[in-house]
Amino acid sequence: MPKNKISIDFKGYDVLKKQLDQLGGDATKRAVDEALKASQQIVAEKVSAAITPHTYSGKTKQSIVTNAQVEWTGDTAAVGVGFDINGGGLPSIFLMYGTKLHGQPHITPDRNLYEAVYGNNTRKEIQKVQELAFDKVLREVVGDER
Repeated sequence: MPKNKISIDFKGYDVLKKQLDQLGGDATKRAVDEALKASQQIVAEKVSAAITPHTYSGKTKQSIVTNAQVEWTGDTAAVGVGFDINGGGLPSIFLMYGTKLHGQPHITPDRNLYEAVYGNNTRKEIQKVQELAFDKVLREVVGDER
């Protein structure tokens, strides 16, 4: 299982969550599931593009998390993103952060790969897709066909 997890974080989240909670049923859970899965896909697409220069064996690319399930613990949900470290993704750490050999840079950090997982642009895209997922479920529940 990947170490990196995504959370729900967008402007207006509290308001939409409250509206969904008031409607009852599984609307909130559905919105969270959809938002987290969409978030995972954004990271997977960005990481897949950024890992392209590092395809010596292809194992690291194969470890990109694309279909992890949303895990619920009580009222908290999480989904893995990035690389499955135990499934061949360990080199991603060295690629993102770089390494030193005898005090000198050995592997230069790949900022594109790092930004694909942790960057501001990625975070902004994730916030947008999460907001859209919540809005979509809210419209489905109330029957609004905008």
